[in-house]
Amino acid sequence: MDTTFLKDSGDLSALLGVADVDDLNALVDYITDNGAGRVALAKEVRERFVACKSARNYPSADRGAIASEITLFGGNSIANMFRGGKGVSYTELAGDVGTHLKAVYAKGADAATIEEAILSKLYNDAINEMTPEQRLHFTSSWNGFDVSPTSAYGMSVVVAYVMASMLLGRGLPVAMGIIASRGPGLFLGPFGVAFSSIWSIAELTGAAYRVTVPCVVQIAYIRQKAMRRMQQCQCSKCAKINVADAKFCSECGNPMPQKAAPSTSLVASIL
Repeated sequence: MDTTFLKDSGDLSALLGVADVDDLNALVDYITDNGAGRVALAKEVRERFVACKSARNYPSADRGAIASEITLFGGNSIANMFRGGKGVSYTELAGDVGTHLKAVYAKGADAATIEEAILSKLYNDAINEMTPEQRLHFTSSWNGFDVSPTSAYGMSVVVAYVMASMLLGRGLPVAMGIIASRGPGLFLGPFGVAFSSIWSIAELTGAAYRVTVPCVVQIAYIRQKAMRRMQQCQCSKCAKINVADAKFCSECGNPMPQKAAPSTSLVASIL
């Protein structure tokens, strides 16, 4: 597994280089307004991304182009002209979204830290809108899974899934089997209702945030997913990162834990 994305969390191209096709599809739909196009998006760029989505194939150059377009949404057109059409840095964009949502993080924080603060803010705001009984039912429904809903990865799954359900009309494929065993109501019941009211307020404050907020949430999910996958591929003896299906470490020969094949069923689409 390519671990370049770990060197600089602000390197969005490196992160999208290890993203799954379905997760890139969600980013394309956020950028292109489900393929309909946006005023701030060139027609040829929209057609390029939609073609990648249709083919379920994102070459390296297209992954980099998606990263570039996302950062362009982070600055207004006049400012982007002075930047040579490059937009803002991803860290700056994430910081702008974090400030907009009133997420709490230290000054000078890196992109990954800001993303976690955004996930925590959105997750906890929704949780706080629920009744004590609803909160108890929601958290207890996670019993039996190897992830906590309050971990960074767990929050990224919940928040990204609900965001995609609201804005794209579908959820996200997740391999944990949570939806298959608990039903979509786990995310789209009281939690989803509370989250939608929070998003309605944020959405009204500017057209750019209708793109940058869901994109940053999706990117945060992609990062947490990649980090979780990397940890599962790390040798317990020498810390070498191996390929996902390795039986033995390529560095020291230590046996790698063999994982059960993940569920290939997609999360139910919410229409």
